[in-house]
Amino acid sequence: MNDWLRLVFIAYLLLGSWLIADYGISMDEPIQRKHGMVAFEYIRDLSGLFPDVPKQTGAHLPTYDHRDYGMLFQTLAYGLELALGIDNSRDVFRLRHLMVFVLFWAACMVFYRILYRRFGSVALAMAGVLMLILSPRIFGDSMYNPKDIPLLCWFVFAFYTHIRFADRRDRYGPVLHGLACALAIGSRVVGVVWPLISLGYLSLQVLVRRDEKEYLFAFLKRTASYLIFLLLFTFLLWPVLWEDPVGSFLHSFNSMKRFRWYGEMLYMGEMVRSTDLPWHYIPVWIAVTTPLSFLVLMALGIIGMVHRNLKGKWQWLKNRTAGIDLVAMGALAIPLGAVIVLGSVLYNGWRHLYFVYPFLVYAGVWGMHLFWVWYRKKKQLRSVRLLLAGLLLLLAVDLVHILYIMVRYHPHQSVYFNALAGDVERNFERDYYGVSYRQGLMRLLENYPERELRIYSRDFIGKINTMNFPKIEAQRLVFVDRIEEAEFFVTLFNFRSGQEYREFIRGEFPFDQPVEFSIRVKGYRVFTVQRIEAGK
Repeated sequence: MNDWLRLVFIAYLLLGSWLIADYGISMDEPIQRKHGMVAFEYIRDLSGLFPDVPKQTGAHLPTYDHRDYGMLFQTLAYGLELALGIDNSRDVFRLRHLMVFVLFWAACMVFYRILYRRFGSVALAMAGVLMLILSPRIFGDSMYNPKDIPLLCWFVFAFYTHIRFADRRDRYGPVLHGLACALAIGSRVVGVVWPLISLGYLSLQVLVRRDEKEYLFAFLKRTASYLIFLLLFTFLLWPVLWEDPVGSFLHSFNSMKRFRWYGEMLYMGEMVRSTDLPWHYIPVWIAVTTPLSFLVLMALGIIGMVHRNLKGKWQWLKNRTAGIDLVAMGALAIPLGAVIVLGSVLYNGWRHLYFVYPFLVYAGVWGMHLFWVWYRKKKQLRSVRLLLAGLLLLLAVDLVHILYIMVRYHPHQSVYFNALAGDVERNFERDYYGVSYRQGLMRLLENYPERELRIYSRDFIGKINTMNFPKIEAQRLVFVDRIEEAEFFVTLFNFRSGQEYREFIRGEFPFDQPVEFSIRVKGYRVFTVQRIEAGK
C-alpha cells in the first residue's frame, strides 16, 4: 500500500473516531451489552478469572433466552469497559461506538486488499472502498450498529482469507480462514455460509482438475486442516457451545431460520407482518437505500459476472481471478436467496443483510472494470470517448450529491433514501434504531432550560438516550407512561400497527398537536416533538 493510501486510511480513522460522539444510542445497544455481560460472567465462572468482578445479570448462558446471538464482540466490549474502569453510561456506549467503527475501518483496509488482488488496480480498489464508505446507510451504521456492522466485517475478513486459503502457496491460509469463518459464525449463525462456499468452490476445482493428482492431494490436506481449525475456533469463540455443542448450534440455526419477532412494519405504504413478508422486501429495500449510480454499476457487474460464468463452461475455474468472482457471487446470492426461499423473519429494513453489501460493491467494481475493458477496445472512436466523459461527469455529480447529503444531514445518514423511494413518510419506516433521539432531546433541553420535561413516546428508545447527557440534564427528561400526563409527544414515525399508521395518515391525535420542531432529512421527517395541548 502506497504512503498516500496509508494517509487516506489514517485520515478516515481519525475522522470517524471524532464523529462517533455525534450519534445517539441505538435501540439494540443496551441489550447487546447485557449479552456480553452474560457471556463474560459465564466465562469467569468456568475459568475462575476476574474473581473481583461482581455478577450483574443473574443469568446463566446455556439457558439464557438470547443465547442464539453471537456474543464475542459484546463480550470483548464489556471486558474492555472493565479494564478501562469506565463507570458511566455515556462513556460505555461511546467506547462501543469506537470499537464498531475501528472494526469497520479495518474491514475497509482488508476490502482494499481484496479488490487490488483481484483487479490489480489502485484506482478500482479505492473506488470500491469509497463505494463501501460513501453508502450513507453503511457509513451511519458503522458508527454505532453493534450487530450488523461486525458481521459485515467478519464476512469481509472471511472473503479475504478464503482467497488465501484457495492459494496453495499460502501456508497460513487454512488457519486464517478457519478463524475468520469462526468469527462470522460466532457473530450470527448465518456465517455457516462461508464453509459451504469455500468447500463448494474447492470441490468444483477438484472436478475441473480431477486428472491432476497433485492438486487433489493438496486439496484434501488443506481442507482437513481448515476444517480442524474451523471447528476449534468456532468452539472456543462461541461459549454457548461449550456444554452442548450440537444442541446449542441447532438451537441457533433454527432461530435464524424463523426469528421470534412478530411485529408489523411500514413497507411500500402498507403495514406488513415480519412473518409474512413479500419476496421483494429485501430487493426493494436495497434499491431504495443505495445511491443510484452505485446501483447501476452493481447491476452491470452482476450481469457481466453471470455472463462470464455461463460462457465459461466451468473450465474458467482454473483462472484464479475468475474463482474469486464466483465466491463473491455465492456470498451475495446464497444469503439473499435463502431469506427469500425460507421466508425468514426480517425487520428494520435490510440491516440483517448488510453483510452482503461488500459483495454488491464488488459487483459494482466489476462493472467499472467491464466498462474499462470495453473502452480500451473502442477508445479510438470519438463517440466512445465522449460517452466515457459523460458517464464520469454523471458519476462525479452523484458522488458530490451523496457527500453533500452525508455532511448536510449528519448524523442521520442511516435514514438515507434515494429518489426511487417516492413519498418516504408514507412508504417506509425511517429511524428504526432511534439514533436521532440524541439530537432531538438535546434540542428540547436547550429550548426549555432548567425545568422538568414530561415526555410521552410509543417506544422505549428515548429513555435509553437520556444516557447521552450529564446526570443533571438527564433527570430533566421524564418519560411518562400515559400521554395524559405528558406535555410533549415524541415520535420516530415507526408504526407498529395499522391503527397507528392510520392515525398518522389522517392527522388524528396525537399527530394533530402543535409541532415544537422536527428533524428532517431531504424533506422527510425522522423525529418530531409535538406539544400536548391542555384538555386533550
